Amino acid sequence: MNNSQEKKFKVIEDNDIIVGIDIAKNVHWGVIISPKGNILMKSFSFNNTSKGIKSLVANINKILMMVNGRKAIIGMEPTGHYWKALARNLKKHEELKVVTVNPYHVKKSKELDDNSQTKNDKKDCLTIARIVRDARFFEPYLPEGIWEELRVSTTARQELVKRENAIKNRIIGIQDEYFPEYTKVFKKILSRTSEVILKNCPFVPDIIEKGIEGIQEEIRKEMDRGYRKQQIMEIYEMAQRSIGKKENIESAREHLKIYMEESELIKKQKKRIENRLEELLHETGYYTNMISIKGIGVVTAAMFLGEVGEIKRFNSYEQIRRYAGLNLIENSSGTHKGTTKISKRGRATLRSVLYLMACNMVNKNEEIKKLYKYLTTRKEKPLKKKQALIAIEGKIIQIIYVLTTKNLEYKAARVFNPERLELLQAA
Repeated sequence: MNNSQEKKFKVIEDNDIIVGIDIAKNVHWGVIISPKGNILMKSFSFNNTSKGIKSLVANINKILMMVNGRKAIIGMEPTGHYWKALARNLKKHEELKVVTVNPYHVKKSKELDDNSQTKNDKKDCLTIARIVRDARFFEPYLPEGIWEELRVSTTARQELVKRENAIKNRIIGIQDEYFPEYTKVFKKILSRTSEVILKNCPFVPDIIEKGIEGIQEEIRKEMDRGYRKQQIMEIYEMAQRSIGKKENIESAREHLKIYMEESELIKKQKKRIENRLEELLHETGYYTNMISIKGIGVVTAAMFLGEVGEIKRFNSYEQIRRYAGLNLIENSSGTHKGTTKISKRGRATLRSVLYLMACNMVNKNEEIKKLYKYLTTRKEKPLKKKQALIAIEGKIIQIIYVLTTKNLEYKAARVFNPERLELLQAA
């Protein structure tokens, strides 16, 4: 048993009661048991309303008085977003402690009672209560104030990025049918030059009709510079020998126009969200600490804090690494030694942000660039490129943790000890 598990067992006292709640959108189910596992109140339902939550608290207080209990430990699965309103309302009561359980644990544990994979609300809430009784729960983090604002804005930007990528794929899909050679010239389908062409002359007949001078004229209307004449000549040559569909293209043109308009809207929305993220980053007090790190921009810094929350709530950078699901795991048995990989039992968006940070810093930060080179070329156990990036992500977490908790700005000597700096210089 690890120390964390021991601490959780100490939370549950003999005169406490344990409440298991199966979360749903409109109607929740609950059950109340003792620390020994005796059922004190059979499964009951309550609505996800103010009145329903009051009835739950009344039931809990009734049982606390009956057993002369001090507090109730309430366990629930963090199912989507439905659990948050209930958890926030329950946390207002001093005698109620809200914890969460892993949905995977619930799924695997429910067959222990009746050897059946049957799923229903009454069964699930009892399974959750028993998992809490065994101290296999987690302290939920519900960000408040500036940290909640950051997380909401981070989530909004991630959704916009997903929509933007989906739009890109649909535009490529149209071009693959009507002008398949297009992406050989414009690998970034929504680059500035490509956007102008897609809006004004996206298909083979349009390109041939406009000619090189006509295409350039369309581009000059929207941008004075930043395009390559060579690309225009290439796209014209490609159009002349294209295998794309050349007839009955008006519906496809309208379809493409819709996607281009949606892409334009998403860009404006992203800009608004990014401006908001910058404002919020200033308000955290960590702006200078994080932006001093070469390779970390305003948006990625704000999104990192949006996912992590107040950094000082962690006792070490290793806890943040585990929170992101970047802790290493190994599958070994007997003489067999399995491969080591990251657990991915953490926040996927945080891992995505850290990956972007790692890629940028490998390109722009001299010390991190040398560290990456050292990790991939060292004589003993050199890492593959992806493995090295994961190691870099861990180092980034350490750097951010040190700078923000000690209120420092980035300097190589502060984040690398002399021995490591010497190794990096030799790499």
